[in-house]
This record gives sequence, structure tokens and C-alpha cells, in this order.
Amino acid sequence: MTDAPQRRKQDKWIYKVARFFYRTFFMFGIAAFISFTFLLLTLSKMFSYTPPSLPEKILLQYTLTADLVEVAGKPSLSQPLLRPAETLHEVIEGLDEARTDPRVQGLLVKMQDPDLSLAQAQELRDAIKRFRAAGKFAWLYSSDLGSMAGGMTDYYIASAFERIWVQPLGGVALSGIALEVPFVKGLLDKIGVTADFVHKGKYKSAPESLTAQGMSPENREMSQSLVSDLYRQVTTDIAKDRNLNAASLQEMINRSPLTVEEAVKAGLIHTIAYEDEVLAAARTAADLAEGVDPINLGGYALVAGSTNLKKGVSGFLSKLTRKQAPPSALQDKKKIALIYGAGEIVPYGRQSHVSIGEKGMEAQKIVAAFKRAMEDDDVAAIVFRIDSPGGSPGAAETIYRAVTLAQKKGKPVIVSMGSYAASGGYWIAAPANKIVAQPATLTGSIGVFGGKFSLAGLWEHLGIGWEAVSEGENARMWSPNQKFTATQKEQFEKSMQNIYDAFITRVAEGRKLDRAVVESLAEGRVYTGQQAFDQKLVDALGGIDVAVSLAKAEAKIDPTQEVPVVRYPRPQSTLESFITLAMEGAFAPFDLKAAVKDVLLEPRMQLQ
Repeated sequence: MTDAPQRRKQDKWIYKVARFFYRTFFMFGIAAFISFTFLLLTLSKMFSYTPPSLPEKILLQYTLTADLVEVAGKPSLSQPLLRPAETLHEVIEGLDEARTDPRVQGLLVKMQDPDLSLAQAQELRDAIKRFRAAGKFAWLYSSDLGSMAGGMTDYYIASAFERIWVQPLGGVALSGIALEVPFVKGLLDKIGVTADFVHKGKYKSAPESLTAQGMSPENREMSQSLVSDLYRQVTTDIAKDRNLNAASLQEMINRSPLTVEEAVKAGLIHTIAYEDEVLAAARTAADLAEGVDPINLGGYALVAGSTNLKKGVSGFLSKLTRKQAPPSALQDKKKIALIYGAGEIVPYGRQSHVSIGEKGMEAQKIVAAFKRAMEDDDVAAIVFRIDSPGGSPGAAETIYRAVTLAQKKGKPVIVSMGSYAASGGYWIAAPANKIVAQPATLTGSIGVFGGKFSLAGLWEHLGIGWEAVSEGENARMWSPNQKFTATQKEQFEKSMQNIYDAFITRVAEGRKLDRAVVESLAEGRVYTGQQAFDQKLVDALGGIDVAVSLAKAEAKIDPTQEVPVVRYPRPQSTLESFITLAMEGAFAPFDLKAAVKDVLLEPRMQLQ
């Protein structure tokens, strides 16, 4: 009798637990049923979906902002549908698609503080000119063209358009081109830090900012040569595009910034107007019917591209997820593989030393992309887009090997250089069948530097003492608490010379130049693309379109034949991007892993 209340209490507790699990699983079941229903409805709509039809007359619109990038980075939660930022190549693809479309009448671009290098500006200008050459108008509107800041690159882009519109109280700044270099040795001396670096190549000036109080004669000579050539390129193109003589353009540059009234009078812009007035004029020029709105360039490229593939929703979804074309659309077709390599060249991901805020060109990923392209029998040639200032010699050599293996496999490799492909960037370009650069690309810099920071003086200032025990004379060679000994410095010099000699050899073999010629062009000197072309370090001037044409020629493909250009590895789909975000901790609190030791203490040997 005394156990009965206890048993009833236990039975009641078990009942409550069972009821809790019953309700929980019931709710999960309802949620799963609703989710499954919505999934079926979504799939049903997806497979019955057809891309919207395009009107008979199209006016394209595009806003040129700082979000336009050279290569898509990792997906971000700030991007719609987790799609990475729009790339320069995608914009150019869209323009090239539109120039052959008879429905497209013209293009109106709104410039909104873009952040393009001169080389990227040249590639965009080339695409605009191809678009105009097809008989379509291209207008540009901006509230201001750099009147409160340097606007040389902005106006350089604008000058390629047929008409330039600026709103009242705006201005135009043709500020010229300048290069400023900081020298921090004085600061390092004050805090007791010694930059213990060596370099091979008298023009290899990167360490000078740390080891000298000002420019060496060689650095000044090279820097002035770069600035002068870039200035000549920009002013020559602007004068030609705007039908100005060199003297009058120089006079405008020297008295910039100009008011919009002065700019109109000088022939730099056409009309002073507000955005709504420009849009109304563009609608009239395109002869748009009432109720027909302009179409965003990206949206047009998405719909037009998928329609051209004649694969309906499959094509649409493939373009949406950046697969470029459905696998079925590529069967029995030769393809050009497009591989991007951007940022500082590093061996592999998180363990690599990549500057704060920058993305690295990971050798392991580049090699994997080349391997995929090599294994695909339908890949006729490879276009390797390089946008890098250099980096690790070992990582550069790893990528160099991948390029040569692809060539041995019968896949010609054409390099397309972006804003820069210098030092390690040139190392990995050297073996290519052909190299293409924009006139304003910065390249060359065949040389090497390396070293470490010694913080012994800083510790002394702070009253911090270090003691050490070791075995081996060089056990503390890379310690930040002491400078290199004379013997260590000698050994390090030998290592640097070995890398420099290998660099010379790679370039001589890849470019089929006499070693003495390469040595005369090396010494760490940086060239513009135009200068590199004149010195036979580059084969042609232009962008990815030129590289693709050369790839077709090397692969013996009819130049008039349409050949798909496919990214390797293929860009991630939306679902894959979401999974990547989750696995790489995108939903966890932000963690800044770069510490003082990453910036000052770690030894670095760089092809930069």
C-alpha cells in the first residue's frame, strides 16, 4: 500500500515524458510535411519555369560601383542568393552578348565611385568600344567625375562612351598620375625594430620602404618610367576618344578640377543634366515603347545567355549558379577552360601568410583546377587569368609545374594578365604558350627579396629581456630577437641567389630568350604591359577576349567557331555556397586571426 503513491508518481512522470516526445515528433512531422509540400511546389514551378521574354527593343542599364571585382571571392551573407560580387569578366561577357543582339539599342551606365585599376579600366573600355562598333549607343552619367578627389581613372573610363552626362554642380578632375611611397625606417629606428632584408636585383625596391630613408636612384628611375608610360597611355587614349590635341588636354589637366561648365566648353563632357533627364533621353534614343523599362545588364545577360543555350530552365539555373552552361549543352563540343589566379601567391589556405584583407592565390587550388582541365578531353586549351603581385617562390614553382604539365598533356596555356602579374605572378606566366596583358598592366619584376624583423631594440626599450638555450648554430636564425649573424646572412644570400638564378632560367626557357637578354631585363624591374610587350616579355596586348582568340589559334580551332569558355573549377552553386559558409564558420563570431607576429615577426621570402 505504501508503494502505490510512489508508483503513481513514477507513472505520471513517464506519461509526461512520453507526451512531450509525442508532441515534439508530431510538430516535427507537421513541419517536415509542410516543408516537403513547399519543396514539391517549388520544384514544380522551377521545372515549368521559362525565362521571361525580352522586348523587341532593349535599353540596357548598369551601375558601375566599387563592388565590381576581378575575381569572385568567397560567398557572403550580404550578397543576394549568396552569390559573390559581380566580376569584371561577367560584365564584359554581358556587353559582348548584347553587341550581337539586334534587340539591344543602347547602354546607359551610371558611374558611382568605381575602384578599378588602369588595366581593368582598359579592358572595360575595350568592351565598350566593341559594343559601340556594333552600331549601338553607349552613354555614361555621373553626379561627379572626381572633382573632390583624383578622377583620372574615372574619366579614362568615361571617355570611351559616346556621350558623357554630369549633373549640375558636379565637376571633372583630370588630376594626372602619381606614385607615392612611404619610408618607415625612421619610425622603426625609434621603436628599436630592425628590418633585416636582402634582395636580388637592383630594381627590387619592395624592402626599401623598411630599410631606407628614401628612393634609391634605381627605384626612382623605374618608378618615373612606370608613371610616365601610364600617363602617356591614358592621355593619348583620352585625346583620341574626345578628339582633343595633346597641348589642350595637358592644359586642362594642369588646371583641374574643372567645373561642369568648363568641362562642357572644353569638350570633355556633352551635357549637364540630372539622372532622370538622362534616362528620359536614353529611352527616346532607344525608341522604347510606353511601359517598357530599361533592363539591367546582369539580368539581360542571365536571360539572354540561358535562352541562347536553348535549355530552358536548365540553362537559366546554370547561369544563375554560374556554371556558365549546363553539362548537356557542352557535350561533343570543344571548350576553353578559364582558370583564375588572384592575390598573393601562397602554398595553401589558412596556414599561408596572406596580408590582412586580401585573398590569396592558393597553389593547391590552382593545381587542382589545372588537373581537372587536363583530365577533360573536351578542353582544347586553357586561359589562365593572373592578377597577382607575387608571393611564395615555392608556391609559384608549384603552379609553374602545373602549367608545364598541362602543355605536355596537349593543352595550350594562354595567360591573360589583369592589373598586375609581377614577380611571382610573372614566374607562373613565363611558361605559357602566349602571354596577353593590358598596356597598363604592371608586370616583370624578375627578382626576389626576403628577410625578417629584429625586435631586439624594441624589447630593450620596453625593458623585456629574453634568454634562450639551443642546439645547432642556426637554431635561432629566424628568431625575431636577434639580427642575422654574418654566417647566417651569407647562407641566406646564397639561398636568395639560387632562387633568382632559377627565376632567370624559368623565364629564359619559357619565353625562348637568351639568358643574357633575360638578365638585362630582370634585376627586379617592373614594366607596364606596353613596355613588356616592347621587350618581348608579353606577346599581345588586350584582355581575356584576346587570350581566348589566341587559345583557339593554338588549339587549331576555326576562329569563327563558337567555343564555350568554362570556369575550372566550376563556380559553386547557391547550395554549395551556403554549405561552404557554414563549414568555414561564417555563422560564428568574427575572429581576427592576424596578430602582431603575423605582421612583424614571421620571416618571409617573397617574389614581390
